[in-house]
Amino acid sequence: MTLVLAAACVPAPTRIAPPLPIVPWQPHSSLRGLDLSPKTPLVQSDYAALDLIQPGSVVLFSTQLGDGDPLREIGTDVHLQRWLAAHQDVTQIVRMWPVRGPDDPRRIALRIVKLHEAYPWIKWFILANEPDIEWAPDARTSWQQIGDWTEAVWWDVELYRRSVPGGADIKLLFPPLAQGSPMDPEHLGYDALRPAIELFLDHGDGLAGHEYWDRGDVYLVEDQWPDWLRARLTTVPFFVTEAGRRPMAGNSPPDEDLGHELVQFAGRTRATVVAPFVLSSPGGLFDEFDFVGVDGELRPQTLVWAANGP
Repeated sequence: MTLVLAAACVPAPTRIAPPLPIVPWQPHSSLRGLDLSPKTPLVQSDYAALDLIQPGSVVLFSTQLGDGDPLREIGTDVHLQRWLAAHQDVTQIVRMWPVRGPDDPRRIALRIVKLHEAYPWIKWFILANEPDIEWAPDARTSWQQIGDWTEAVWWDVELYRRSVPGGADIKLLFPPLAQGSPMDPEHLGYDALRPAIELFLDHGDGLAGHEYWDRGDVYLVEDQWPDWLRARLTTVPFFVTEAGRRPMAGNSPPDEDLGHELVQFAGRTRATVVAPFVLSSPGGLFDEFDFVGVDGELRPQTLVWAANGP
């Protein structure tokens, strides 16, 4: 009886899921990029899409690397961190998130430096995402405010680049703006921000852009930018860190034709990185499963981008 009771008290063995495999491969051109999903964690089907596309560039969120998220929307993804370490030959670009207003420039700079220290092969950082629409409305956002803030962050990072071992490797991307936003970046914003943008471009940093189009009409938003900026796009680091169809009902959900549109765009843009992100949906809704369906299937545009991308 004693032996039976002792055996009954032995806990059942803990079942630990085996780690996802990390497949080695040679990346394609950085023009065949991919924006990683903001869900936590990425799942096997997401890695299947990466293994199929074999992108030359990826854009990810700083929170996925362990940079805390006060909004608790995107968490740390340990397996993704391992995947990034195994694919250091892929250009990896970190979008600082969340930045919902002109956060303390010194704090943003320190966050960037700490991430680079933890992941020294990652060099490219986007300061913020679409500040012309994402900063809180009560912040009374103006182009002057955005310009002053980006310059302040640049100078704070520059101090670290000159003083911290390995800091000189850090590269900054001027934040992408929301095309056609109420603040009218194409006709007002870029000119208003010229001194700040040129601070970045004159010192070897770069510019991030978001470019979306309509079904069957792959127009380049960069063609609407001022002459002085367009003239520099082929001589400075210019990365399109979001691309695809505008998320409007009339543009239809992602499909095979969208894959061909991505290929066409990559062949026309002045950018050296093209990383598609959230694409159109029937209701114009945010769709975090842009390259992988809700049930894990690889969507049609994924297959085209993998087969025909640069």
